[in-house]
Amino acid sequence: MAAGVTSREIEADKPMTVSKRHVLLALGGLLLLLFALNEAVARSARDTVPRELMARVRETPGVSVLALGNSLVGVGFEESAFDQAIGAEPRYGMINLGLGNSTPVEHLMLLRYALQHGERPRVLIYGFFDFQLTHPAEFATSDLIGNRAMLYYLEPEYARRFYHLSLHDRIEFEVMRHFPLFVDRTVVWERVELFRRSLEQEGMPPEKTNSMGRANDFSLLEYPSTPAFIEECGRARLRDLIPSVHAIIDQGRAAGMKVIFVEMPLPPEHVRSFYDTQAWGGYRSHVRSMLEAEGAQFIDASHMMPQDSMFADPLHMTYAASKDFSRRFAESLKQAEAGEKVLRE
Repeated sequence: MAAGVTSREIEADKPMTVSKRHVLLALGGLLLLLFALNEAVARSARDTVPRELMARVRETPGVSVLALGNSLVGVGFEESAFDQAIGAEPRYGMINLGLGNSTPVEHLMLLRYALQHGERPRVLIYGFFDFQLTHPAEFATSDLIGNRAMLYYLEPEYARRFYHLSLHDRIEFEVMRHFPLFVDRTVVWERVELFRRSLEQEGMPPEKTNSMGRANDFSLLEYPSTPAFIEECGRARLRDLIPSVHAIIDQGRAAGMKVIFVEMPLPPEHVRSFYDTQAWGGYRSHVRSMLEAEGAQFIDASHMMPQDSMFADPLHMTYAASKDFSRRFAESLKQAEAGEKVLRE
């Protein structure tokens, strides 16, 4: 032994070895942790909005009207007001399957789910705004979060026919859809985000919110300017209805439904800046002709709620306005159906 060097120092200089047993224990612990997280997320995700809508379908067979669309439909059609105006008992009136932050692909899946579980409504109402019916459905797995996560578990193979993923995302999708930890990852993230927002609001004036979230967030969904919107109208007039919209019409009509597409009411500022332009008029005519060629009806309801006070944010009606709109829409639908019966007789 060299002078001045202890045996302890020599041992410390030796490379550290890890036994196979320690590696297996570490891997086993990691797998147990992932399994526990996976199960915890699966339990927390039982009451996500898409699953709640699916549960409503199972619990209320026999409705006469089915409403589909994004949050404008979810907020815009108030079921009890609609049922009362059309003269239907709540159990046999409208079921509103409007789903926030969604596209026609998810709406098609909800329609199919309703049909598979015995729903046979007489009328299918599909509410839309802007270029929703013609905008190509191109996603990345990072887009399939929140309500769109239903594409992982509700007929995923069938749904894949109606939107595009890159090769990388297709591979990632096939792996992720088998694990709730990935499928419903926003269940965890939304809690973190709510906590972050609560910290951000400390000492600040309260932000305006409604049932859909922060009111200002919805301004991000609008086009930045009228010229930009007009340019998009020009591009959109060259497009066909996207495949999922074709499928909604085909499958709704095959089930014996009258299919009605509704250009939903929007705030006066949105209407003035975008919908009152000549470009949107041309696009609207383009959409109307395509829908009618497929046997669907088109109703322009965008101007039906003409006051700013009727809207809770840049897109969504207030609860009171939704009740009023639902009542008026149901009454007009009832009158139209009565007129059709007279003509048939």
